[in-house]
Amino acid sequence: MIVELHVLSGRPDPRWPLDPGAAAAFRALLAGLARVDAKPPPAPGLGYRGFTVTDSEAVRHVFNGWISVGDMTLADPGRTVERRLLDTLPPEFAHFGPVVAAALDD
Repeated sequence: MIVELHVLSGRPDPRWPLDPGAAAAFRALLAGLARVDAKPPPAPGLGYRGFTVTDSEAVRHVFNGWISVGDMTLADPGRTVERRLLDTLPPEFAHFGPVVAAALDD
């Protein structure tokens, strides 16, 4: 499972693998979320724009309390999934942590 943090413009966004325990925790979080009949709002053009989590099962877009998986949308009003993904940020990308944390608290 690969996580990509959408936060840069004009350069490749940071990417990192989730270890098996973090991947299992991610799947468990998603399993506990409610499916909704709504489309998430678009991400802004600059700054923090969410995460993409990819594995052999699916590509999941996570932003602003919404998770999009194909045509399905899950609601995460507490932004728990985004916070958990932020917790997996590797040390070499730690300088992005405060930027994302501030966006999550808005």
